[in-house]
Amino acid sequence: MEYTTRQLADLNVQHRILNAIIKEDIASDNLKLQVEDSKLYIQYKGQILEVCYTQASAMKRYRLSGFITYKRGQQSIKIDNLEHLLAILNDNFDLKISQQLTSELISSRTGFMLIYEQFDNRQQNIADSLKFSRMPQNINFCAWLQHIVEQGEVDELTVSEGLVIEGHPTHPLSKTKLPLSEADMKLYSPEFGQIIPLKLMVIHKDKAVATSMEDHEQYMLDVVLPDYKYRLKAFLESQQLNLKDYQVILVHPWQYEHVIVDTFKEWILEGYLLPTPFEVPSKATLSFRTMELVGRPFHVKLPIKVQATSAIRTVGHVTTIDGPHLSYELQQLTKAYPLLQVATEPFGLYANTEASKAKHLSYIIRSKPHISYNGLTLVSACLVNKNPVDGNTIIDSYLEWLNYDINQSSINEFLQHYAYALITPLIAYIQDYGIALEAHMQNTVVNLGPDFQMRFIVRDLGGSRIDLDTLKTTAPQINVMNDSLLADNIVDVIAKFQHSVIQNQFAELIHHFGQYKQVNEAELFQIVSEIVNAAIDDNKPHASELRQQLFAPTIKVKALLRMRMENKVKQYITTEIDNPICEEGWK
Repeated sequence: MEYTTRQLADLNVQHRILNAIIKEDIASDNLKLQVEDSKLYIQYKGQILEVCYTQASAMKRYRLSGFITYKRGQQSIKIDNLEHLLAILNDNFDLKISQQLTSELISSRTGFMLIYEQFDNRQQNIADSLKFSRMPQNINFCAWLQHIVEQGEVDELTVSEGLVIEGHPTHPLSKTKLPLSEADMKLYSPEFGQIIPLKLMVIHKDKAVATSMEDHEQYMLDVVLPDYKYRLKAFLESQQLNLKDYQVILVHPWQYEHVIVDTFKEWILEGYLLPTPFEVPSKATLSFRTMELVGRPFHVKLPIKVQATSAIRTVGHVTTIDGPHLSYELQQLTKAYPLLQVATEPFGLYANTEASKAKHLSYIIRSKPHISYNGLTLVSACLVNKNPVDGNTIIDSYLEWLNYDINQSSINEFLQHYAYALITPLIAYIQDYGIALEAHMQNTVVNLGPDFQMRFIVRDLGGSRIDLDTLKTTAPQINVMNDSLLADNIVDVIAKFQHSVIQNQFAELIHHFGQYKQVNEAELFQIVSEIVNAAIDDNKPHASELRQQLFAPTIKVKALLRMRMENKVKQYITTEIDNPICEEGWK
């Protein structure tokens, strides 16, 4: 049947909730899962939730289809919408969904609905433009993107940031944006591609702490925004103020209006924090609060007091210090692995006040990920999302672009190249430096070239996990301020790699390919397993710990819905599932 965009959005969130209940063993003592004849039955105290599925993947992941039915005795009721499902879970399955969580789930549904509508409109607009320009109506997405990039119309990374229409692949709160209105979502979410004018403010040096990768105090005015330098100078002189006494600070327009004018009211009145008449055009990247500065080779990570997925998006003051310091140290270390680089964070700044306020007035400048190579540079998360040009999933369009059919052989070859180029340096970082980069699909940028040529950049050092003892063997002078970056032991470092790379990258790619009947998922996990094994160097530190953790029979996964149900966003709750790259897992 044909679904409306609202129905598609509603079913998407419902299906994600059921997947979470299964994967996270929510109410595991009395809840039973039965799988048969392409249907799932979730049973609890004589009641059943029934839904069809079209694919069962590793890590207890199901591709669900159609409406959910609630059955009790002779009673059979089709669940009409998300609110109906939540009421049944609350009242009949003893799963307590708070009003706050209900609001978050509804916000996610609204986000999906708006994004699906935007996708449909974009699809129609592209079809119209192809017809007008007399280009082939069935043009391949990668060929189309390469063409418009060569014409100087767009930047392919920017395009890809707005094509991750499903967001986090399994989280029910994937598109939550509270307290944004629908109009705000359309203004500020990356899927809509809007120009977002960042507020350019100045903050007195007595009230700011800046950290520069190269000890360049005026990095913002000299390197990032040099064309604003004399305009700012003239503006401040008109108020009998001197630019040399101030630092530049960028503020998201929503944050300015809803947070800054109130929280920092006294500083504004006293002249320590000044709005200026200038704005800097930007576009939202996939992470929502990290903005691409239009026409400049930089991104800026900003605090926005909005719940995107599970957390309020702030920028802690220690993060603005560690980013430049780690960038300085890592630029030498990463030269050994040319297939994978790390986006530098050359400058950070925070308001010199109590931490609870400083995290709302801060920022990190990041070099825009750029790979000078013969191919298309895309955020990895877009690969498993449908595109609006040929209607295929982007990774399928890439294989078609290379003149391959979608079959076990072509997928095997793609995965071998992808895994080798990504996994080999990431394992080496753990063994050589004790660092696990948070290389999940949102943070990973890939250049896909001809003949399966691939290179990667990992962005956002704030999600890394570091074994300081190992790092100090190569960088003894380094000092890490942010305790959340420091692992208790190397096992925690390996867990970061396992979660972000094996669970997020490869399980998701393999889940996508597994929908094709001719594809054997176990064979794909075996490829990943063998490349992980080959990447571990027995002559380097932590080889035994890597093998013990990465090839264990079971692995821990984050219980994302349970964390929200129990209001433990900062405290991880995990559950154990079978490890798909354990030898027994793919036999």
